Amino acid sequence: MPEPPGLSCRVEVRDDAVHLITVGELDHQSREVFDQTVESVLSGRPALLVVDLRAVMFLSLEGVAAVVDAGYRAVNAGSALVIRPSPQVARRLRSVGLDLFAAADAGQAGRPAVTHRSGDRGGPLCSP
Repeated sequence: MPEPPGLSCRVEVRDDAVHLITVGELDHQSREVFDQTVESVLSGRPALLVVDLRAVMFLSLEGVAAVVDAGYRAVNAGSALVIRPSPQVARRLRSVGLDLFAAADAGQAGRPAVTHRSGDRGGPLCSP
């Protein structure tokens, strides 16, 4: 499926992690491509999936749902998950009550926002 205008998804493997680098706008028009890319990456059962949203300039509520779904799918696949939001994405996530997903905002660059693995007790964890 071709990528919709305004969205680019790229997958990079670095060490033990698979990085999904998303650039542009994540909304109702681009969600299907994002979802399919996440599904493809998780079919390989990576130990760690890093969803890099630092180059996402717009995140609609449909995009928020896609990010949350990616988290659930990663957990179900047995993969740890890290979300790296742009400042705009972090604001949107906080505005809908997903503060944990927005934890890597300003002052925390390069630190994981959320990590969770299937079988962990408790909910998602903010990295220290």
